[in-house]
Amino acid sequence: MAARVLVVEDDPEFKTTLECLLTSQGHEVDVVNNGAEAISFLEANEERPDVVLVDLLMPGIVGNELLEYLRDDDKLAEIPVAIVSASPQLAPEGYPVFPKPIDSRSLLDFVTRAGW
Repeated sequence: MAARVLVVEDDPEFKTTLECLLTSQGHEVDVVNNGAEAISFLEANEERPDVVLVDLLMPGIVGNELLEYLRDDDKLAEIPVAIVSASPQLAPEGYPVFPKPIDSRSLLDFVTRAGW
């Protein structure tokens, strides 16, 4: 089953890599550059993503702030979230973490399972 995935990533090359990887497996991908854009996207769209992939270190609203926003919103709190970061040691507990460079198979397995 294909999932609708929101990718929150500021690195242009890595963003393209994630988008290509996910779409090649049939997933629908929305990409935003940072936490502020993710919040705007989520507030503007009634259809929620099935999965959110969040980088931690971004300009403006950083990943940890976005995680708090998602957790504190009743409509968004149930969406599976994973962290994709070059600084996995900064990840709060309770989230799957995929260090950069990512293990593509593990990330795809997570997205597929979470998107059910």
